[in-house]
Amino acid sequence: MKIYLPTNIFSALFSMMLPEEQKNDIEILPASLIAQKLVDNNNSLGLMPSCDLLKFSNLKVSNKIALSFDGLLSNSYLYFMPEQNRFDRILLRGDVSSNEVILAKILFKERFDVDVEISLDSNELDFEESNYLIVGQENDDYVVKHNGISFSDQIAEFINYPYVNFVLASADDANILSFVSKLENLDEQIEDNIAELLEKVKLPSELGGHILQNINNVYYEMTENEVEGLNELLKLPYFHGVVDDIITLNFV
Repeated sequence: MKIYLPTNIFSALFSMMLPEEQKNDIEILPASLIAQKLVDNNNSLGLMPSCDLLKFSNLKVSNKIALSFDGLLSNSYLYFMPEQNRFDRILLRGDVSSNEVILAKILFKERFDVDVEISLDSNELDFEESNYLIVGQENDDYVVKHNGISFSDQIAEFINYPYVNFVLASADDANILSFVSKLENLDEQIEDNIAELLEKVKLPSELGGHILQNINNVYYEMTENEVEGLNELLKLPYFHGVVDDIITLNFV
């Protein structure tokens, strides 16, 4: 069975906790491509962006495993120009998915009363002249040095639940049930072994220390709290006119 994972440090930590016989089945992809891969391949599962469920609502979703945040750690960080009183434009960079495109506009409208213009950017970074929302591994060199603000923390505060950034999904519920049965106490295992795991991924030392201190803000297990958070998160696009209906999740 193929296992599709996005390109970021947190999915890398997840992959290192999988049984050895499953590691050869992992394929790393841009986050935005994973949902379609799951539809095309019934013998697969993966961590896909949660907002892609708005389009791929027929996929089955695990109620045991996901990737969620509610603090300083995040897969996406905001960087604001210094000494600005108001902003109306954010540049998106990195492994961008529907989550950042949809939720950034909603977040800034609701929390800051700003109708922000969002556009993709591939130019040279200039933190003095532009505001950014950077997704995935491109953050590795900037989070600490440029005072990155956790996008996940902003979302979690807004919905009053952890921000479920990625869900474990598949076209076939049997794939999920089989996969999840081999994973126990995932949060505890990652927290207990985080120093050793971080040594294997060779991050900048400041970022590694930042993750080490805040790993308890990252959740790989789905509890009732995360399930409620996911449901609330996916209502936001409906209430803001992005989609026409509230979707019903197919939990397994």
